Amino acid sequence: MDFLSLRKDLESGIPVLIYDFDGREEETDMVFYAGAISWKSIYLLRKEAGGLICYATSREEAKALGLNFIVNDLSKHPVYNKLVKKPSYGDYPAFSLWVNHIQTKTGISDYDRYLTISELHKVIVKTRLDLEEARQEFYNNFMIPGHVPILIARDLSERKGHTELSIALLHKLGLERSAVITEILDEKISMNKEKAKKMAENLGFQFVEGKEILKEVATI
Repeated sequence: MDFLSLRKDLESGIPVLIYDFDGREEETDMVFYAGAISWKSIYLLRKEAGGLICYATSREEAKALGLNFIVNDLSKHPVYNKLVKKPSYGDYPAFSLWVNHIQTKTGISDYDRYLTISELHKVIVKTRLDLEEARQEFYNNFMIPGHVPILIARDLSERKGHTELSIALLHKLGLERSAVITEILDEKISMNKEKAKKMAENLGFQFVEGKEILKEVATI
C-alpha cells in the first residue's frame, strides 16, 4: 500500500475504494476524506456507488460531542428495544444520529449533504482545538432527524467494518478522522470484489483491501 499516494489522492478529493473481508460483508465502499469534498463528491457517490451516503468519525471525537451508538439508546427504550438485533455479519452497526445542517433546505440534495458533511468535518477538527466551542457549534448548527447518518468507528479489535477501516486508514495517513463512505451497489446486490476492482481501474481510483489496512494499523 502506497501511503504517500493514498494521502495525496484523498487530500485532492479523490476517493479510495475499500473492500472489507472475504467472509464478512464482502462489499466495497467508496471513501472520501471529508476535509476535501465538494457537492460533486456527493454526486459521484450517488451515481457511481449508489449506497447510503454516511459521515464517519472516531469514537473519541464522537464522545467529545456527546454522540452515542443509536443501538445503545434504543436498547433502553421500552418498545424499540425489541427491534435491536445484530445483522448477519455478526456485530452491531456503527450508526449514531442522522443530522442536517441548519442552513440546508430539504437536506437531501447533493449540495445540502455536502454542506452538512463539510460542517461536521469542521466541528470534528475543532474538538481538538476548542472542545467547548465545538460542542456549541454542533448543538447550535445541526438538527435531527436529518439526511446524513453519523457513523462512529469502534476499535478494530472490536469491529472490522468499513467505518473502522476508513477511519483507521485516515489516522494512519495523518489525516483527521473524518470520512464520507458509501457502499458500491450493482444490479440487485452489492458489487463483488472483482467488479469493484475493475471500477477502480476504470475511474483511476486506488483499491485497498481490509486485510492490507489491518496489517498496517491493527494497533490503533
